[in-house]
Amino acid sequence: MERVSIQDASRILNVSQAVIRRYAREGQLKAYKEGGPTGTQWMIELPEEGWLDDAKESYMKLGEDVPRWWWSNKERTGEVHYIEDVGIEELQPRWLCGLETPDMGSAQNHTVEERCEDCARLVAEQGL
Repeated sequence: MERVSIQDASRILNVSQAVIRRYAREGQLKAYKEGGPTGTQWMIELPEEGWLDDAKESYMKLGEDVPRWWWSNKERTGEVHYIEDVGIEELQPRWLCGLETPDMGSAQNHTVEERCEDCARLVAEQGL
């Protein structure tokens, strides 16, 4: 397993350095003290691919219940799109087809005919 600095682990795992330190103290991440050119520093052993911190794992479970098909505007007009990612820090929705819009509207009870053809094709291809 690769060992990296706390700063690099923070960037790679997409969590704060404080979270990396806490997980190291709690044993959720393996940490090693190693000497280097500037003295001794803590190195973090990167976990296996697919690792999620507790907060992100909890958030993703919550996101599983969120509907995936939405209008790409508040007026609920045009086509219904599949939302690719529900992020807590997203400033705008990320649509599977790549469309960029500043907002979205609930598409509850929409028809299949109202769906974006690109989104529908990608959903079928990816088994979503």
